[in-house]
Amino acid sequence: MRTANSNQGQSTLPDSNEINEYIREYLRYSNYSNTLECFDAEIKSKQVSNKMLNKQQVIKQTGEDMPRIFQLLKSDNNKTKREINLEKEQKQFNKKYQQILQAGRQIFSVSINLLQLLHSLKETAKNENLSETLENYKIQLGKYHKVIINEGKPEGTELITEQVMHEHKTKLFKNYQDKHVDGMIEVLLSLRVNALQIAPELRKNLVYELIRNDVFNIEATDKFDFVVHLLDINNQSLRHAITSLISVISSTLRGVEYLTYNGNMIIIEKIIKILKEQENGSVTQRFCLAILQKASIKDTVIPTYVQNEMIQWIINLIQKSVNSKIHVFCLDFASATLANIIHTPYTLQYLEHQPRFAHQVMEQLLKFIKDQIQVSVLMHVLICLSYLSKENFAKQMEECRFVDRISQFVEFYSVINTENEAAEIDKKTVLDLCAHMFHPKDTSLDNSETLELNELKTEDRIREYENEQGELIFECFQDEVS
Repeated sequence: MRTANSNQGQSTLPDSNEINEYIREYLRYSNYSNTLECFDAEIKSKQVSNKMLNKQQVIKQTGEDMPRIFQLLKSDNNKTKREINLEKEQKQFNKKYQQILQAGRQIFSVSINLLQLLHSLKETAKNENLSETLENYKIQLGKYHKVIINEGKPEGTELITEQVMHEHKTKLFKNYQDKHVDGMIEVLLSLRVNALQIAPELRKNLVYELIRNDVFNIEATDKFDFVVHLLDINNQSLRHAITSLISVISSTLRGVEYLTYNGNMIIIEKIIKILKEQENGSVTQRFCLAILQKASIKDTVIPTYVQNEMIQWIINLIQKSVNSKIHVFCLDFASATLANIIHTPYTLQYLEHQPRFAHQVMEQLLKFIKDQIQVSVLMHVLICLSYLSKENFAKQMEECRFVDRISQFVEFYSVINTENEAAEIDKKTVLDLCAHMFHPKDTSLDNSETLELNELKTEDRIREYENEQGELIFECFQDEVS
């Protein structure tokens, strides 16, 4: 038996050259340049390789415990159940991915046939607008075709050229002056297609280019007339096109500052108005919520949210989701927006001066933690409650039995059954969140004043994060076409 174990150990022992390469990578990463030079020098003189060879023989013969790095790199290291499941899921995703690509190719085949048919009708129609429309369709179809050919990988390695950007802006204003709604939609969607097509690491720069070119003519005129008129046109397709592009621009703090140029909140007000007019869960509503959530990182927009009753609107949306299906994106972004609203000094002061409303908000949020709401929304609700668990709201906390209900929730949530590993991680995150936010504080080590000063620098931290990361996510939904 011992011989068999020895042979097994020999067959699974990792190659010393492979281990050496891992060590080199670590030394380079940690900037241990002197150590790396010594290490390489010793390997070149074959001292290390000979020692390792002798050491491996001693290990095999004596059964001495191997170094842990050997054990980590053993070729027969058993995969965990999670790794096996991930591999299965990966295979399923790959299969679905290929099916989607095939479907995309078939759709393009049909689209090209339809374009050819329209071209044959163009001569008899003798319509100049039809010719321009066909050319625009061909351009957009070509861009989508590149995405399919590249199997979904972003093809763009360069930003939109200055000329293309200028042409788009010129066409947009001409169509606006001619009151050609379909033309405006095409230009707006074309700009967004360019944004979606470009490589992720270049998206931030694309947003900056849209701002630099003053795509909505805000800075040049010191007015918001153009974009406000677009938002006022009661056309669902146009609203989808304009809100989706505004969502792209609002993806950076600089974009939010452009949309609220000189502290003017007219665009934010219009987006809130459109949001409330939409059917719950609709595509346009999702883009409106995306804009408002991104803009909520800037404290100066929060008074507009409060004055336009966004707190109550979001609470009502979450309440509706308890008994009816609301799109997960709407709930996630709405509840995140609510947390950002309540977090600000302006809102906390507003709620202090509106004690009855503060009681209503606290009571409703405490009810939500007992309902079957999605985990991300639950976390945002708990964060909102943590902002209200201050001495300034002691009366409301007592009236709502705040401490008792939080304790009951933690007790209940800690014993719920989880169906899978992901659910178990979510459960642990929620409980850790509660422990961190609602645990009694040691006042002798109170640093709340320091924390408040740090919180005031939120925008500076966001700027720093944007500069470091450089990659943005632009929303895109499967049901946008319909």
